[in-house]
Amino acid sequence: MADDCMDLAAQMSFYFALSIFPFLLVVASIVGWLPFTNVWQTFAEWIITYLPTDSRHLLFSTIVDLTHGYKSFFSLGVLGMVWSASSGFVSLMESLSKTHGVPETRSFARKHVIAVIATFGAAFFFIASFAVITLGHWLRSAIAGTLTSQGVTHFPWEAVRFAATLVIMCIGVDLVDHFLPDMKRPWRWFPVSSIIVSLTFVGATEAVNFYMRHTSSFSKVYGAIAGFIIFLTWVYIASLVLLIAAEAEKAARNAEGRGASA
Repeated sequence: MADDCMDLAAQMSFYFALSIFPFLLVVASIVGWLPFTNVWQTFAEWIITYLPTDSRHLLFSTIVDLTHGYKSFFSLGVLGMVWSASSGFVSLMESLSKTHGVPETRSFARKHVIAVIATFGAAFFFIASFAVITLGHWLRSAIAGTLTSQGVTHFPWEAVRFAATLVIMCIGVDLVDHFLPDMKRPWRWFPVSSIIVSLTFVGATEAVNFYMRHTSSFSKVYGAIAGFIIFLTWVYIASLVLLIAAEAEKAARNAEGRGASA
């Protein structure tokens, strides 16, 4: 409450809602620049699997319409989209700095340069994650054939897939929380805060899906834009989870400092 996390999450949601489609256009341009351009639709389908159910059709149709025919990777249009997409990262940088209790000393230009680098980094991270999961599906098919030939018919593939997704999410949260706030601290692999964020994010997504299926009247109230309102609510929850985890990490850091001084 002291750091206004709920208001900061609302601010982040607004900027990320504005930047999500320019960001996906940047990703589409990078994928179109790479040799395997025929995987974009599969890639888009993979992205929306992590969104609330009622928002998937709206987001997928918008993504496919916007990215129909890839723009040149080096065009001025893509550079403009990179700038638009970076606004979400600027908001995230400022919010994380405030949540960690450190003053924001970076200049306007430096923050935007970092945000542009973060935009490209996030795009390549999404592509690399998709490549890893696609490779995992191929390995699963190969291993399943071997196990079946040996008489093994049951294997916890869903548990393996969930664990792999959790590891990728934790790495992504680690990178965001380490590099974006205006502070320097040692790198830590899989801190408790990133695991909490990842698990809570998955749980929050399932909770939103359950609420929309059984108790929500969003469609009656918001009509045609209900899917986007649901998406915005989901982004708000994800932003709030990330900020609360940063608050927990700050509290743990302060406790360690008091213990060391005692």
